[in-house]
Amino acid sequence: MSQQPPNYPNGPGNIPPQSPGQPPYQSSGPQGGDPNSVEAKGFFAGLFDLSFQSFVTIKFAKFIYLIVMIAIGLWALFGWIISAIVMMTQEPIAGVLWLLLGWIPVLLGLIFARITLEFYVAMARTAQNTGAARVELERIRTMNR
Repeated sequence: MSQQPPNYPNGPGNIPPQSPGQPPYQSSGPQGGDPNSVEAKGFFAGLFDLSFQSFVTIKFAKFIYLIVMIAIGLWALFGWIISAIVMMTQEPIAGVLWLLLGWIPVLLGLIFARITLEFYVAMARTAQNTGAARVELERIRTMNR
């Protein structure tokens, strides 16, 4: 069974007429760009925004996580393997254990870095959404006056 749009006096699918005194219908589509977004000002303008009205955290988190992954990867490649080789010359069992279990600090470092960055990104998004909700609430209040 197919559903047909309601048949209003203004024509099928049109918005029903409003009673006088009601505010006009608002579209539910996007209302434009978020004034708090980095894209609204640009990355470097947001970076040097001394009023902290724009957030660079979300864009910068990708770069920071990439740097952390590279640093931990280099540490794992060189520091972890070299220290395992040195340990094997002094104490073979400790060197083998370090070689077998040395990936655990690497994994924990990546997990800690990821959780920390997710926390900061969530805080920035909460601030953006709160600011957008405040602007929308003020807009609704001014419409109802």
